[in-house]
Amino acid sequence: MILLTEHQFAIIEGFYSTLGTAVSLFGLVTNAINIYTFVAMGADDGVTVSFLFLSAAEFVCFLAALGQEVSMIFWFIEMITGYRTVFSIQPMAANGFFGNIRNCLFTIPVLITLYLAVAKCACVVRPLHFKNMFSVRRTVAVMTGICVFAVLSYLPIFPTLGVIVDLDPFINQTRPVLYISPYLDIIKNVVWNARDSVPSFASQIIIIVCIFLMAHTLSRAASFRQSTKAARITTDAADSGVLVLKSSARLSGTELQVIKQVAVISVIYIIGNTPKILEFIAFILFPDLTQHHQFLTIAMANSRELIEMIMSAVNIIIYYKYNSKFRSFCKF
Repeated sequence: MILLTEHQFAIIEGFYSTLGTAVSLFGLVTNAINIYTFVAMGADDGVTVSFLFLSAAEFVCFLAALGQEVSMIFWFIEMITGYRTVFSIQPMAANGFFGNIRNCLFTIPVLITLYLAVAKCACVVRPLHFKNMFSVRRTVAVMTGICVFAVLSYLPIFPTLGVIVDLDPFINQTRPVLYISPYLDIIKNVVWNARDSVPSFASQIIIIVCIFLMAHTLSRAASFRQSTKAARITTDAADSGVLVLKSSARLSGTELQVIKQVAVISVIYIIGNTPKILEFIAFILFPDLTQHHQFLTIAMANSRELIEMIMSAVNIIIYYKYNSKFRSFCKF
């Protein structure tokens, strides 16, 4: 049973590609602003350095995503015109080229986000040890290691998916076309499970644990302040003491900002990461899904990628709202 015809798939892809192009351009602009601002702020702490690397990685990913989206628009034009309008390079070949770059680098933002979650958690749980645990030098080393891991772990994929000059059967002409090795699925299942699926699952769990630890620590700190202030209340000021207890039960402004920032970042990451986890589970439960419903699985993957792009593009709003130093250096 065909759940999605080729013509329906082309229409869906045309819509997603147009929307994805706009999101990619927006993401390039916002991450360029992020990079400029974090550089202006100076690399005086590990968190700022991490945000700088994250913005740079997402900027390159958006460049590759823009190439993918534009190539899919060209493919849509070829499809919708019945290949009466063709381009010198097969659009799917260009899509595969930019997709390789994007998939190679996508692990970098995931691992940096995981690192940031741990850093923010340590800032609350162990504030006295924070600078020693996440110094600038150590953060740069970790960021460099993440980038090296992302590239080296993806190297086995590059020979299995590329661009060659060959006969394109759709137009019966020779042009650069997409080359897919017969060993792609075997290598992809091993490599992608190790470098993509496992980090996605792990990061989801670790971020939830970090949220729990921060909330628990801040709650204990608030309770401690409440009990300390309560002990100072004298018996002849009992009426005012009730008011002191009520006000002391509230968290300080700094603690609330920490909770809000981490909560928003975590929710955005979880929203963007959950479809990938569900997709991975679907492929485990239905291993023949790609073979029998190729158009449907590609449309699902593109929908997921569009959600991830939107989540990455709006990071500047979080930085601007919850980081006073970022606001002071951001001149846009």
